[in-house]
Amino acid sequence: MKRMAVISAGFVPVPAVDGGAGEVLTTEIINGNEVAGEYYMDIYTIESPKLDSIKYKNAEIIQIHITKWNWFFCKFRNMFLKALKRKYRFIPYNRALLKVFRDNYDKILIENNMQAFEDIYKHAENGKEHMIYHMHNDIDGTTKPEYLCRFIADKAETILPVSKYIENHFNSVAPNEKMKVLYNCIDLNVFNVNRKYNTEELKNEYGLNSDDFVYLYTGRVCPEKGILELVRAFKRIAKENKNAKLVVVGSRWYNLIAKDEYFKKLIEESRGYEDRIVFTGYVFPEDMPAIYTLGDVLVIPSMWEEPFGVVALEGMAMKVPIIATNSGGLVEVLSNKTAIIVDKQKNVVENLYNAMNDMFINDKKRESFVKEACTEVTMREEYDKINYYNEFSKRIKNDVKR
Repeated sequence: MKRMAVISAGFVPVPAVDGGAGEVLTTEIINGNEVAGEYYMDIYTIESPKLDSIKYKNAEIIQIHITKWNWFFCKFRNMFLKALKRKYRFIPYNRALLKVFRDNYDKILIENNMQAFEDIYKHAENGKEHMIYHMHNDIDGTTKPEYLCRFIADKAETILPVSKYIENHFNSVAPNEKMKVLYNCIDLNVFNVNRKYNTEELKNEYGLNSDDFVYLYTGRVCPEKGILELVRAFKRIAKENKNAKLVVVGSRWYNLIAKDEYFKKLIEESRGYEDRIVFTGYVFPEDMPAIYTLGDVLVIPSMWEEPFGVVALEGMAMKVPIIATNSGGLVEVLSNKTAIIVDKQKNVVENLYNAMNDMFINDKKRESFVKEACTEVTMREEYDKINYYNEFSKRIKNDVKR
């Protein structure tokens, strides 16, 4: 059996015992290989007691311990490098990883950690010509700098961006012929409107009435997600429609950011609308399908360029009409047939308000969007989790053309 190293990003454990969007997808690759039996995988991951009892037939979990000394070493070395205006940065996880990294792999999969790609390429004696980089996030000036894009474009065997948007942006910096888009996916058996949900109980829990028209947001609570702009648009809707409400479902960090300046702005902006704007706090992933049943409209008001659009896929599968900004990979998932897409560059609050009002008054438009969106998400095999490993396997075997 061929051997593969799976290098997790190093933030939360793999398998995804503590969640994490990228980590969940990496876990799907591992689970798919358990069935396919194509590789014996060494899974390199940040340590967690929750991993101790997990065993695989075709994989071994190698937990990486990061000492305090490692953290201090990297911190001070990076201060020194910054003073010298050097680009390289020491990362505690990567440094600990190299100490336990085994060699002689047939494939080396790097999950969304550009610096780890460079570090392992320079460290490995064998297998470096078969390195795969799985890119979940957009290029930036820190963890995804342009010089590492060029390094990966030169050295990788295959690059797997999660959207054509990421592919195009990467190619604008480091043109190459190695990229094969591997779309993110959802579990269509879980996000399924035909299952039974405790919608009425949830409405009671969050103070929603049966005749309320609910605008729903799900995701991280941070500036780039556009929640402040959404709240401002909703306040105009709320003044005109007494039964309109906004439900904001926070990310897994939600309960930790009560003192965050951005969150304070949200609370201040929501003042006077406490009975109309609901902040749910953290919701467990397994409860999210039920949350979607609360929404009459799902709003994705992103102010940055989204790498992909998993929330959009979830909403489409759950038959919730969608309003979204023209943001990165979102517009690969959505179209004018499946959602109202608004411009985020100018007058975004006004644009959101107009779209939200349009959805409120136009039942037929909502029905049309739901019909088209549900057909789209169920017809595209690459969006279904059940096909994810097969799509991954074809791409790393070069069975899929660009």
